[in-house]
Amino acid sequence: MSESFPTDFVGLDSGRVSSILRTIEEGILLWNTDGYLMYANPAALVHFNDSEERSTGCHWSLLAQRCLSAEGLPCDGECFPLDRVLAGDANTRPVRLQVRSAEDQVRWLRVHTQPLTDIHGAVTGAVCSSVDVTRQVEQENSLKLQAHFDTLTGLPNRVLFSDRLDQALAHARRHRENLAVYMLDLDGFKIVNDSLGHPSGDQLLREVARRLHDSLRGDDTAARLGGDEFALLIGDLKTSGQCEQVVKRALDAVGAPYFIDGAEVRVTASIGVTLFPGDTMDPDQLLRHADQAMYKAKQAGKNRFSIFDPTLESRARANLGLIRKIEQALERQEFVLHYQPKVDCRAGRVVGLEALLRWNHPVLGQRMPGEFLPLIEHEDVIVSIGDWVIDEALREQARLRAAGHELTISVNIAARQLVRRQFAERLEAIVGEGCAGSVGRLEIEILESAALEDIGTVSGLIAGFQKRGIRFALDDFGTGYSSLVHLKRLAAGVLKIDQDFVRDMLDDPGDLAIVQGVVGLAAAFRRDVVAEGVEDMEHVRMLLSIGCDVMQGYGISRPLPVEAVEPWLRNFKPDPRWQAPLAEAARSGAALLPRTGRLR
Repeated sequence: MSESFPTDFVGLDSGRVSSILRTIEEGILLWNTDGYLMYANPAALVHFNDSEERSTGCHWSLLAQRCLSAEGLPCDGECFPLDRVLAGDANTRPVRLQVRSAEDQVRWLRVHTQPLTDIHGAVTGAVCSSVDVTRQVEQENSLKLQAHFDTLTGLPNRVLFSDRLDQALAHARRHRENLAVYMLDLDGFKIVNDSLGHPSGDQLLREVARRLHDSLRGDDTAARLGGDEFALLIGDLKTSGQCEQVVKRALDAVGAPYFIDGAEVRVTASIGVTLFPGDTMDPDQLLRHADQAMYKAKQAGKNRFSIFDPTLESRARANLGLIRKIEQALERQEFVLHYQPKVDCRAGRVVGLEALLRWNHPVLGQRMPGEFLPLIEHEDVIVSIGDWVIDEALREQARLRAAGHELTISVNIAARQLVRRQFAERLEAIVGEGCAGSVGRLEIEILESAALEDIGTVSGLIAGFQKRGIRFALDDFGTGYSSLVHLKRLAAGVLKIDQDFVRDMLDDPGDLAIVQGVVGLAAAFRRDVVAEGVEDMEHVRMLLSIGCDVMQGYGISRPLPVEAVEPWLRNFKPDPRWQAPLAEAARSGAALLPRTGRLR
């Protein structure tokens, strides 16, 4: 091969063209139709780290072997498309190639290959132009490094971690694989940073980064998200045990001693983990969930890990939505009270009403309290509902009193409301309003199990307000691990037998024994007793025969909407059959169990 331009190649002035090509910085290579090099100017020889003697007549494939693609792979027909060009393809684009220089450094070239044609359009060869873009590529790589890698530790930063997480999720979805996202925060780093200084803190962070990187497989990612917070991305997990192995390796790696400026330093890590596909497909959500789990690990004592539970998150999210809907329902006056009568079947008279909450949902219709109250029993909104129930029940009681009905009205109070100071202040305000008639007929029902959670506080509250005429009842009695000590300390005036025992007592001797036992305890401790869940005449007859007189349930009356209460009371007549057990006992001389105290 000669530096003189081949005049027969394209029919140009050889001397003039050679002079131009020798002086330009752009490399020019000419190839004949068989793919052999016919000419290379000095710039091209420098670019490809070649000599005229070695390049003379070489085939393009030999030159391609000395190059690597932009991705660092051996060149193929895509990055050096001479075959396609010689076949007449004039639509090739410039490509970037890597060539190692004489000083064993990488030189980056932008190479563009185009066909050469004669005046008739026939391909007579090809021309390659090469431009050294090493400085440009290095600048681009430097910017990319700054944009995607943490300058202190060299680990991927948040941007690159998010990008890799996107790719890993797409791969996991396609191949149905599992992956895990870890958030790691150092315990005790601030103490080291403040006591030894920022340079020592930076050295510690670099060492933590190195240890985390070394603890992972080659395809996994450790990233620094900022400060002393790191993240790990682990793909292709086969078992949950592998997930924990990664955590334990990370905890051990971080927790081993460090030697910073001649001093031994120790820090630990709190790690949160979330797993795909068990958790969401959204990358940002995965990071947030891993972060939540990490804080849970920190709160649990640090130097440990916590795995995010998506079922708890979904329940909490749904619960937040429900809380807001219930708050809005209270504002929109969607709640109403129904009242279920309590009847003394022995005396044949109505002795009270229980206020029962209903939610008139604008879409779902009337919802029962069991469908929504248990979900908000630990939220403040249940206190607001409890206050509303008391106010509404007292207003209804005043209306009934004006109509000539002196009845006790009972309301159910949640445990959260019961032990709050505001509840005691609320009852004090009711007493202070001088509503003696209302207060004397107000009965607060609390679950026995709730009362036992803080028996000291509850017993004091009951005793204090009973002196002011407010009565208390233990609801669902028999379900809260009752004992004589509890019954003595919780001086509630009324025991309400759980409806499950009452409903099944006709068929289950065990439930019948429980009902009889509660009735006996009430008589011994001089408490009133109410049986819930009375569904038919057989229940009434059995309860009367064992000494329980006051009852409520569908067998007496269903809960009544407020507009139906006064008409029901006005038209009430005792069922003659209620007296049958008493008459039979009198005729046979059978002894009934002692009767309990009377509800007013």
